[in-house]
Amino acid sequence: MNRSVIKVCLVLAGLSLAGSASAQKNKKNERFLDFTVGPSLGFRMMTKYTVPDNYKGTTNEYTDSLNKGDRPGQSLNIGVNQMWKKNAFDAFSVGLSYTTLSFRRIVDDVRFGDSVHLLGVIPTIIQAGILQVKYDYRYRYLEIPFMWYRTAEGYGNLRDFDLWYSFGVAPALLLEDKVRIRTFGFSYYGETKFEKKDPTMPTYKVNAIAQLGFRAHYHLYHKLHGIFQPRIRIPVLPQVHGHQTIWIPQFTVDLGLVYLIDKEKDNKK
Repeated sequence: MNRSVIKVCLVLAGLSLAGSASAQKNKKNERFLDFTVGPSLGFRMMTKYTVPDNYKGTTNEYTDSLNKGDRPGQSLNIGVNQMWKKNAFDAFSVGLSYTTLSFRRIVDDVRFGDSVHLLGVIPTIIQAGILQVKYDYRYRYLEIPFMWYRTAEGYGNLRDFDLWYSFGVAPALLLEDKVRIRTFGFSYYGETKFEKKDPTMPTYKVNAIAQLGFRAHYHLYHKLHGIFQPRIRIPVLPQVHGHQTIWIPQFTVDLGLVYLIDKEKDNKK
């Protein structure tokens, strides 16, 4: 099922690129093709939760344990986009991206004989001291970002670089939602690393990611530019909607190369 939907998304992205290119004929504009890699940080934002039935503490203790244990998640986004300058002030782009929204959950108060979430009762202690579990929740998406750019007043066309404000939205298809688990101080029959699906953290298969930031091109050589693009990415729907409702806003910095495909001229006929 996922493969069929992915094929449809790829076709739509291709049609969008072709259609947009056709629409730009007979105009003076520049077309760019860029490839970017974006180191990213995801931040857990929880708006609703229900205390599990097997939790032995109070509601406040449960909330405090989540707030203390949840940390930003690191990930890497990659993308390819085609950008068109409509005029001296405006530009837009469409592309295809492979992205990951993530956060980390650390459980410190683990004791021998406890039942660890998704793993079961601890069978073997391998070292003395604090027993700990780290859960890295990762939600991988295929996105088709549509972005609009506006020249930053006074900074849009300097000698060595161009600068734009940017905003847009990216329809997103969920490819995978798994959690990587690592245990510290104990093991399960010699294993300390696991990858599982968490049935208590259901998510939506289709989402959209709103985006806001700015984009800078640094002129490297002739038609080759470097790109620096910090963005804030906010999901429209939550990543988790079970006994917890969790959004994962993300801060990402795209770095890469931009190639000036051509500068079209007026078609006088």
